[in-house]
Amino acid sequence: MLTRHSVRIGLFAALAAAATAAAQSIWPDPVVPYRGPVDAPGVMGGWHESEVILRLAPGATTDDALARLAAFVPGLAAESLRPLFALPPANADLAARFELDRGWILTLPAGHDPADLVARLNADAARAGAIERAELNGLGGILSTFPNDPSFNLQYGLHNTGQTINGQAGIAGADISAPAAWDYTTGSASVIVAVIDTGVSFSHPDITPNRVPGWNVLNNSPNADDSWLISHGTHCAGIVGARGNNGIGVTGVNWVVSIMPVRVLNDFGGGTEAQVAAGIIWAADNGARVASLSLGFPGRSAVVDNAVAYAHNAGVLVVAASGNTAGGTIGSPAAAPEAMAVGATNNRDQIASFTTTGPEMSVTAPGVDVYSTWDTLFSPNTYSYQSGTSMACPHVSGLAALVLSVNPALTNVEVRAIIESTADDKGAPGWDETFGHGRINAHAAVLAALDQPCPADFNGDTVVNTLDVLAFLNAYTAGEPEADFNGDTVINTLDVLAFLNAYTAGCD
Repeated sequence: MLTRHSVRIGLFAALAAAATAAAQSIWPDPVVPYRGPVDAPGVMGGWHESEVILRLAPGATTDDALARLAAFVPGLAAESLRPLFALPPANADLAARFELDRGWILTLPAGHDPADLVARLNADAARAGAIERAELNGLGGILSTFPNDPSFNLQYGLHNTGQTINGQAGIAGADISAPAAWDYTTGSASVIVAVIDTGVSFSHPDITPNRVPGWNVLNNSPNADDSWLISHGTHCAGIVGARGNNGIGVTGVNWVVSIMPVRVLNDFGGGTEAQVAAGIIWAADNGARVASLSLGFPGRSAVVDNAVAYAHNAGVLVVAASGNTAGGTIGSPAAAPEAMAVGATNNRDQIASFTTTGPEMSVTAPGVDVYSTWDTLFSPNTYSYQSGTSMACPHVSGLAALVLSVNPALTNVEVRAIIESTADDKGAPGWDETFGHGRINAHAAVLAALDQPCPADFNGDTVVNTLDVLAFLNAYTAGEPEADFNGDTVINTLDVLAFLNAYTAGCD
């Protein structure tokens, strides 16, 4: 007798066969291997964990050096030593003058501390005749990248040196470590962040280079210019992506990004649940990867929560302000399970006194006295300090875009996991209702994104081909957790579509 189970298995078998056949016709083997996970460089200021630089004494041979080293590291083989320079300096006299000759690199076996060996070698008088000097092989790299925007020094949330902001001295390092993240990426125009708010200025020179077409839900038109009165959306948009390194004003978390204005609030900053829900859906339907919502309702809204779920299942990362009522409860959209609820911190890494906290908290970000773009009738195309979880939210939205700029194959679930897992823990150890997972760290998040495998490489063999289709469909048929490809906690045909989309996109 045919059961629902047997029909289900038969359907999946047919689907597997059809998908494999289609994949073989569209993506014939072999598919070009992708680069695999990217290894992040070592920590600046440290040293290589297994190498020591040696300068041999005049006339000494590598055998002499190995004999001397045997007293400290028994069992070293000849291949443990290699020349300092694979191509020796052409001018031998200059090389000798500046001590660039007679250099060798020693590779230590596991379990040996290079710092300890260097100290002992340099303190051992008996080394004479073999090893003249030992030193650590230090690590370095590109230096932190700073923009030339003249008001960058006012943006403590991006780089806090302890500067005083509006009368309060900060604490160095109480920031999101943006310059260190910019060593790897300053953003990408291919990532769209929907700023769902009062609109975004159509004239501000620090915004217009990064703005893309949007939508006005209030009158169903593409005119999503900001309110003439409060400029709330423009301030938030500047935090996400004011054009960086352009010699004017400020910089956003991203120097380059596509800011999509979606106007759902009136000139005074008010709006209905239906309008906000419509804006979320419009953003999801029109290519946004991140939705930034610096707004909220005092309680839970079914229509807003459902719109958040819609966007989430369409692949959008929804980021929302937790609220500005200390002691209150977090409402929609931040309280929706698919949204990241964001609280605010100040320039001393303290929770802002106004922040609404609770069990829905995801992370925190700078939100007190944040300097960003401003454009009103009375103060056109200028800059302003503003405070609120509204200012914290776009820091997280901007970071999500920065993460996607280095690894666009990441899903919204993966981006959220990276941001939460790399946040700097604050308050009580581990997650807590005040700080969530902690204050965000852009540098750590970008490094984590660089180290993520390609999602289409389902079997993890660093090659994307039809074997990945079969591996996914086997997991799907078995109902294994990893088959929840879109991360919505339900394994269904939407996961098949999500996987096939990732497979089609391939990996760089």
